[in-house]
Amino acid sequence: MIGVREQYLTDYNIAHAPFPSFVKGLILNIWIISSYFLIWLYFQPKERDFQGLLWQIFVVALLSTLLSMGVNLLLTWLRDELKYNLPFLYAIFFHIEFSLLMTLLISTFVTWKKLILFEQTQFTHYTWLAFEIFLGLTMLAHFVRIGTIDDVYFKIPIAFLIIWILMISINVRWVPHLNFQQKVQGIFKLAFIMLAFSYFVASFRFYFYEQSLISDDLIKNLFPVTLFLFVFVYAVSAALFMLFSLPTSSVFEKKEQEISSFRDLSLAVRDGKQDTDVYKVLLHSSLKSIQADAGWIIDNEFNVKVIYGIDKEDILIVNQDLKDAEYNGSQPIKLNFQPYFRKENVNRNYRSIIALPIIVDSEVKSSLVLVKRLHNAIDSVMQSTVNTYVAQAGIALFNLDLLSNAVKNEVYKNSMQIAKQTQEALMPKKQEINENIEVYVTWEPAIVVGGDYYDMHRLNDNEVSFIIADVSGKGPKAAFNMAQMKGIYHSLAREEGIKPDEFFTKANAALTGCIQRDTFITATYLHINTELQKVDYARAGHCPTLYYSNETNEATFLDNRGLGLGIVRNNSYKKFIHNHEIHYQPGDIMILYTDGITEARSKNGVDEYGYDYMKAILEKNKDEPLKVIANKILLDVYNFMGKEAMDDDFTLLIIRL
Repeated sequence: MIGVREQYLTDYNIAHAPFPSFVKGLILNIWIISSYFLIWLYFQPKERDFQGLLWQIFVVALLSTLLSMGVNLLLTWLRDELKYNLPFLYAIFFHIEFSLLMTLLISTFVTWKKLILFEQTQFTHYTWLAFEIFLGLTMLAHFVRIGTIDDVYFKIPIAFLIIWILMISINVRWVPHLNFQQKVQGIFKLAFIMLAFSYFVASFRFYFYEQSLISDDLIKNLFPVTLFLFVFVYAVSAALFMLFSLPTSSVFEKKEQEISSFRDLSLAVRDGKQDTDVYKVLLHSSLKSIQADAGWIIDNEFNVKVIYGIDKEDILIVNQDLKDAEYNGSQPIKLNFQPYFRKENVNRNYRSIIALPIIVDSEVKSSLVLVKRLHNAIDSVMQSTVNTYVAQAGIALFNLDLLSNAVKNEVYKNSMQIAKQTQEALMPKKQEINENIEVYVTWEPAIVVGGDYYDMHRLNDNEVSFIIADVSGKGPKAAFNMAQMKGIYHSLAREEGIKPDEFFTKANAALTGCIQRDTFITATYLHINTELQKVDYARAGHCPTLYYSNETNEATFLDNRGLGLGIVRNNSYKKFIHNHEIHYQPGDIMILYTDGITEARSKNGVDEYGYDYMKAILEKNKDEPLKVIANKILLDVYNFMGKEAMDDDFTLLIIRL
């Protein structure tokens, strides 16, 4: 009863309200504002969940209407049973129904606000803000009696208010985002909400006709009237807009489907899928967009990659039609077969055919073929739509190739890094193995890791062995084979009295079961006895050793014949390897190297560095420190190449005896 002014029977002596008007109005406004914020917090659907918002109002309207019907039935029953009117009971029931109506109005107002401000413009924002301020000011009428809408001086403002509400009610930007089914459901929900409001209007007519009950202060006050007008007019506006936009729903749905298909094509790349997955998305989207009866994707040789809705016999027929039309993927082609002019077309299952090339990085990778049973069933608009899908699929396939290549490159880089680390770990760190022998080694891997390998081993105080090898191939495979060669060397070099030719024979037998048939290893093995001043050596297909004799003051290449390891994989290998020996004088120099030096290309890419330049440098700088000799050789190679990086690994091992 609080917040009501003189809402009692005048025939009874209870016409004086127990509270001042200001207090009653304040409490009523507090209840309205509290309800507004509670409902605002409760009505928080997911983004763009317009159906959820309408459903919430539908439920509130249904519950409010059912409760109001229950109140009316109870009031009717009490009035018939007790046979006389109960003014105080009327007032209580009136307030219950008024509370139900206000709850429904505020709930609907909150929902309409969320819908109106969806994709709001600046004009919409300020128009709505002004309306909310005006609605708040109308609540001041609850504090004092300033009249009702029936008063003459309210007629003109009400007219302007209706125009204002109509301006706000045209903001239905959310409706186009609904599909056909959602619009139909929305129309029914809005229709029920309007029926609920109509029911409340009819229900309150009873209180208007009750002469002993003064209800104008609440029902005909400016605030509830403004609120009622707004929510009802907007419901009508939204329902009409949904109804009139039903015929165009398919257009919006089609556009939304196209956007969804583009997104699916992009996701196929992001999720790391294969070409076939992109083809499936393309075929499904294209079939749905033009409502084709069947479709498939073929490569440039007319081999089918993906298929939908058609058997192989019909595919062969259509593919033959494309071949007869000289379709080669350079341009889209559209074929129509009239069933009325040619007898052979009567029994055709598909009379409309379109084929479009799928271009990836300026090259035709495959083609999309769509068919319909009716003739002339694929127009230019449909072809344009499918062209858009095909172009997007081409981009997706190109991005997929880029992603695949990027992954392969990353794997390749990682494997090269591992191979390089392996190669570095295999190279010996200590180079001083005998006080009577001076050794200097320089080694540098190329960007693409090769198979260069060198090593040395101290047998006793007077004997040492050296090996230099080059494994065929590049990358991890070469590094793995090099590791096997190192293990074999350290195993065989420890055998007492083993000769170089015997070493290679045993090494070849060991490697035969380890390395692949397309792999071989070239190597040179030295066994030096400083006490006897003798060098035993053998060459297994490797670069000839450069030997400088201090006695003759001349450098020569020890180009004795020998076959690489792994080429002959049986016991006959020992026929192709021979042991040689030389007696040296103090100061003699031996240079072991790999083909990364001798096969270095000149600037023109034709000439090779060869052997003569290195021989001349050694003879000229024989008395220089070994490091100086090595640096001069490498500098000359770089000058010959015209750059400071070799295309292959190089190893330079210099020994002064």
